[in-house]
Amino acid sequence: MSLMNEPATPDYLPMIEKQLQMSEQQGAVLRSLFEGIRQMRDDVNEKVEEVQIMVQEVRDSVVLNDHEAFMVRAAVHAKSVELTKDRFKDSDEKFNAVVGRHRRMIWSKLKDRFEVAKYSHVRRIDYQESIEFVQSFRPEDYI
Repeated sequence: MSLMNEPATPDYLPMIEKQLQMSEQQGAVLRSLFEGIRQMRDDVNEKVEEVQIMVQEVRDSVVLNDHEAFMVRAAVHAKSVELTKDRFKDSDEKFNAVVGRHRRMIWSKLKDRFEVAKYSHVRRIDYQESIEFVQSFRPEDYI
């Protein structure tokens, strides 16, 4: 048999090469898309962290609301009376003066403890701690 009589075999190499080029182009596009998405994710994560830090800064700077300030005030009043009753009878003429001294001392030490000029400037995040401070207050600790 001669070569002339053989059926011509198609040349697949150019088609395969073209397909390979297209696959490489698609791969490059997909890589670029992937890198863009990765960068966007990283940017979003960074912004989320920044927002979380700002939110925490705001939370840390917010002071007691009216109800919380009222509750601190009530705790100071109750504690000053309790401390005075431990030492004097309600009928004693010095009772009110001693209540006042205890109250002033509690206010002074509370403001020192939380580094504020006014008790109402205690930060909200410190509210529970301020109540506990007042409730456990002992003048002996500061004399």
